[in-house]
Amino acid sequence: MILVIAEKPVLARAIAEAIPGTAQNKDACIYKGDYIITWLYGHILELKEPKDYDESYKHWDVNALPIYFPDWQLKIPEDTGKGISKKSRVNQIGKLLKQADMVIHAGDPDDEGQVLVDELLRWHKYTGKVMRLNTANTTKAALKKALNNMTDNKNHENYGWSAYARSVADLMVGVNLTVLFTCKNNTLLTVGRVQTPTLGLVVNRDKIIEGHIKQKYYEVFCKLDIDGKSVPARYVPNKADPALVEGRIISANYAKTIRDKLIGRYFTGIHISKKKVKEQPPLPFNLVKLQSYCSGHFNYSPQQVLDITQSLRDNHKAITYNRSDCQYLSDEHFDEAKDVLAAVVQNIQYSPAELDPNIKSRCFNSSKISAHFAIIPTDERIDMNKLSTEERNVYLAICKYYLAQFLPNAVKETTNLKIDLGNGAAIESVSTIIISPGYRAIFREVKKDASSDLSLIDPETYQGTATAAEVAEKETKPPSRYTKASLNEDMTCISKYVTDPRIKQLLLSKDDGKEGEKGSIGTSATRSGIIENLIKRGFLEERGKKLISTPLGRELYRILPDEFKKADLTAEWWEIQEEIREGRKPYKTLIESVLKAITGVVHDADSYPRIDNSIIPSRDNRAVLGKCPRCGGNVIETASSFCCANWKSGCKFAIWKKSKTKLFADVKFTPTVVKKLLAGKSVKMKNLTSNQGKKFEANVRLKNEPNSQYSSEFELKFPKK
Repeated sequence: MILVIAEKPVLARAIAEAIPGTAQNKDACIYKGDYIITWLYGHILELKEPKDYDESYKHWDVNALPIYFPDWQLKIPEDTGKGISKKSRVNQIGKLLKQADMVIHAGDPDDEGQVLVDELLRWHKYTGKVMRLNTANTTKAALKKALNNMTDNKNHENYGWSAYARSVADLMVGVNLTVLFTCKNNTLLTVGRVQTPTLGLVVNRDKIIEGHIKQKYYEVFCKLDIDGKSVPARYVPNKADPALVEGRIISANYAKTIRDKLIGRYFTGIHISKKKVKEQPPLPFNLVKLQSYCSGHFNYSPQQVLDITQSLRDNHKAITYNRSDCQYLSDEHFDEAKDVLAAVVQNIQYSPAELDPNIKSRCFNSSKISAHFAIIPTDERIDMNKLSTEERNVYLAICKYYLAQFLPNAVKETTNLKIDLGNGAAIESVSTIIISPGYRAIFREVKKDASSDLSLIDPETYQGTATAAEVAEKETKPPSRYTKASLNEDMTCISKYVTDPRIKQLLLSKDDGKEGEKGSIGTSATRSGIIENLIKRGFLEERGKKLISTPLGRELYRILPDEFKKADLTAEWWEIQEEIREGRKPYKTLIESVLKAITGVVHDADSYPRIDNSIIPSRDNRAVLGKCPRCGGNVIETASSFCCANWKSGCKFAIWKKSKTKLFADVKFTPTVVKKLLAGKSVKMKNLTSNQGKKFEANVRLKNEPNSQYSSEFELKFPKK
């Protein structure tokens, strides 16, 4: 018997399709001839925490640091009661391994994909033959080819050890530094290799914004009369002009002097040229690009999009793997496109006029695929009525970007005007018109390109007059505040903020070959969760869509040692991991390096500053939001809820920030909302969820049920329509 262990269900099904024979599904396995194909759900084992080795570690103590074990062991996570039991899955695969004559390792073709199957084989002490399947391309044809060209898994194990070492190092940093700085400051301060530099992005952005001093500058515009047409244009100063500061005119009088010289001036050398440009459709989505799109169009958070796409993939089989960091597809995907297009057109009941399955866009490029490929629709027939509003919106967006690959390029004509003023300065103008919309036909929300009467003028050299001119006063602006979506995107290219050239290059090298990542921290699967945790832990807060660092977050970032709060850590670890992958160093090299750094911080703990205690609210002095409807006590805000301060005396009243009920799953309870509810007022809520997953709105009021078994109860009233 040959046992195939795939990283995830969708990959197992794809492998099963590539194996000849009749499939039989039984007990979360697919049986085909001599093959049994089973699957994991990512990591089904996890590292033990210190308390799993010794219960004394449950009580945090600086004197116990650094916490380190020569052999960091694994454990089966406790079942949550939701979803698949990991314990039963581990045991089931253990029984299958006893029957197996050979194992096919079918993890993703990266470090994490390697280790999650390797660690399971080690857990069961499997010593039989193991072959590695290349799962970079999961199309049927590619997997058939890969099954005939497998390699010995021993040749790949160093990649798994590299990932194991990184996970141990992450745990060591999180445990030791969190305990150290929490105990030192008497408030919970969590530290993490990815979390902390992510916090730093927001802290540093906020400081730039708040320290920004507005600087006025001026631009000069004019109207040109050319061949009977009125053309707007802009004065472009000589870059070497000594009157400029950082390339800008900052003197109003100087700008007015230029304006006065232009008004009524006659020009003889007005050069006009035209150029036709073919514009290719945007690439299909990876997860980060999809999260940004949905933030801008539907105001969905990155975590919401991750959850929605998970449902589209798992519950509806509507899309391919959703945690992808790639925007490209393979050549085999192009061969399968006709079936996918037919399904999409049927599902969404829309077929663009120029849709052509024979068009092969730039996205079909096997050389640009690493562990994943772009998020696209599957060839499944979907009942759109079974999708929630959110699922429908996201699915249609994915379909739209896929359909665009089979539409002609848009054709634009750009007309450029330039007048050389003879002193290095010039007058310029540009106008663009769309000659053929091509793929743009399905992107109706795209802004129109800038056009003017200039587009109506043939390319030639003309004469003309500046009939008018004006000075526009402007101000320099600081960068925009982060949103969840823009922070998520910046995590994929944090290297652009790194000044150390060596570290910058290491970060870029780490992502070499990954088109969607350019010197990144975190992964597509983890970034949105990291951002949510920073908010949950009180280091970031949301104000509307804006994400702002809290005083506690700024203080935490201020007091941490540089080597543990910058992206440099990810770069330096990656350099050691490369040596582990290549077999030049044992996996413990990274762990021992991190231990040495942590030991140094622990030894110098007294030299690090403490946070400003004034920003930590006393538990006894927290703001009172209202009176408890059950016992009359004060209702206060905690990290996870708005609860009665008499909870120690037995009052269970609470309104959870992240509700445990489906009804309020996408509703955010804020202090303002809770104050109104406690005052007996009703609050209009627009994002309530029915049992069927549909969104609706209602006026919500808090019910006073003194003997309720629930933490809080509400009544809903619907507006008359």
